Amino acid sequence: MGFGEVFFRVTCSFFVLFILARMMGKKEIGQLDIFTFITAITIGNIAASLSTDKTLDIEDGILGLVGWALYTILMGYISLKSKTARRIITGEPIILIRQGKIMEEALKKARIDTDQFQGMLRNQSIFSLNEVEFAIFEIDGTLSVMKKKDVKTKKNKTFTKTLLFPTSTVIIADGQIVQESLDDLGLDRNWLDKQLERAGVKSISDLFFVEVQTDGSLYIDYRSDKYDESNEK
Repeated sequence: MGFGEVFFRVTCSFFVLFILARMMGKKEIGQLDIFTFITAITIGNIAASLSTDKTLDIEDGILGLVGWALYTILMGYISLKSKTARRIITGEPIILIRQGKIMEEALKKARIDTDQFQGMLRNQSIFSLNEVEFAIFEIDGTLSVMKKKDVKTKKNKTFTKTLLFPTSTVIIADGQIVQESLDDLGLDRNWLDKQLERAGVKSISDLFFVEVQTDGSLYIDYRSDKYDESNEK
């Protein structure tokens, strides 16, 4: 394979890979889920073969790159449209510590032993499990930790504030109840109706967005919200 052919192959693979990467979007390396990680390695290998393997036709190499990229884009689109599909394709976060208690079954599900778990906590500068309120194993393999919070009283004493939920969670989006979020939090429609009634909400159709905060309170945004430009004058 002469210099001219090598140069041509490298140029083709470079620009095809560049265009496909732009089409597929960008993520930091640490944010890649396992499916995207495998796709990146595969596309990289095909591009490398296209550049240097003279037994691989240029057309076949480009077809392979485009095929993988299109499948990746398609899977990404499906995962955006369906939470069930997203769970199958990329998995879902796993709560390993809930309200200071270790979830043994969750550790087994994540295939993490206690030594690994303690090492992951130490990487977060946490050297005692007693410091942790919630620990969530993310889909990219990282560990997100929420520490217990000490709250001072009037007598200058402290107590540990226990949070009801690990993170703020959307339960109504675009006026529609997100039932899966309620199920994940162990809540039901009856609980939601009571909370909205206390907040003075007459109808769910009046709402655009509702989020449950970590302390159990609700952030509520109405459809009829209007910005008063006179405030800036």
